Amino acid sequence: MRYFLSNFETAYNKDWSFGAFPAWEYYPKTGTHIGTDFKVPIGTPVFAPCDGEMYKTEVSKPKGNVGIFIFEHKGITWGLELCHLKELPQKRSYKEGDVIARSGNTGSATTGAHLHAVLHLNAMVTKNYRALKTREDFLQLEKEGAIVDCYKWFRANIISS
Repeated sequence: MRYFLSNFETAYNKDWSFGAFPAWEYYPKTGTHIGTDFKVPIGTPVFAPCDGEMYKTEVSKPKGNVGIFIFEHKGITWGLELCHLKELPQKRSYKEGDVIARSGNTGSATTGAHLHAVLHLNAMVTKNYRALKTREDFLQLEKEGAIVDCYKWFRANIISS
């Protein structure tokens, strides 16, 4: 297990952290920043944190180019959603440390180059977004551990691995 950015700690954007509120301009339903931002220039390599698969790619109006990387850690399946990518990543299997994507500045919900990452328990990305209609929905999913602060999760799991 490794960080998905080589400068993970220094690139973390504390000013736009997981669960930041209010953020109505970018999240009209919940007003909540659903994810963790990392300040990195366009083209910064994003690495596979461990062996896994780029399961889904899509273009989203607000999130731009998106890739969902599925991996297992300690018997649990996780979905790492990566947004605002420079281009759509290739859907295939990757080994830990392989470049799986490059950061960008795509989509309408961005004010500059960065990587927006969301960690979903049991890789339930689509189900989680269908459930997100209000701030209370976000708080419930967070409480259940369905949507996780990937900065805190990776720091805890890299240190303990």
